[in-house]
This record gives sequence, C-alpha cells and structure tokens, in this order.
Amino acid sequence: MKKYFVALTLIAFVWSCSPKTTPTTTTTTPAPAKPSGDVAAGKETYEAKCGRCHGLPNPGDFTATKWPHIIDEMAPKAKLDGTETANVLAYVLANAKQ
Repeated sequence: MKKYFVALTLIAFVWSCSPKTTPTTTTTTPAPAKPSGDVAAGKETYEAKCGRCHGLPNPGDFTATKWPHIIDEMAPKAKLDGTETANVLAYVLANAKQ
C-alpha cells in the first residue's frame, strides 16, 4: 500500500511540474473599410433625398455592419447615383452606432 502511495505522489508531482500548453488564439474584428465618399455631402443628400419618402433614422440607430445593406436597398428607391450613394454611406458609417 505504501508503494502505491509513493508512486501516486511521484506521478502527481511530475504531472504538476510539467509545462502546461494552452492554445492562445486572438481574434480581432477588422474595422469596416472607410468609404470613399464625402461625409458632408452625404449628410445633405441623406436629408434631402432620403427624407422625401419617410422619416430619417438617426445614423446611430444602426451599426456600421447594417448600414451598407440598408443603403443598398434604399439607394435605387431614392434614385441616388453612385457618388451620392457613396457619400450617404460615408455619412451614416461615420455616425453609426459602435
């Protein structure tokens, strides 16, 4: 019985002194790409063209990941050209919820 106790103690000691390896993974969320539009012009277009049909949501009501989808859906309805779309997207992303 004494031999088992010594053997188990020795195994526990060796196991506790062995180096522990823990996988370290770091995940970082990439920042959304900065749009190439003009924020000031985007605000003007947003208020003028997007506000014609409905009340305007505050850009801070949605996150930067949701705005591109919203703008893609609404730009054709507001008859925005490519530059206006880029400007509006720049404006809402600059003021989006974090």
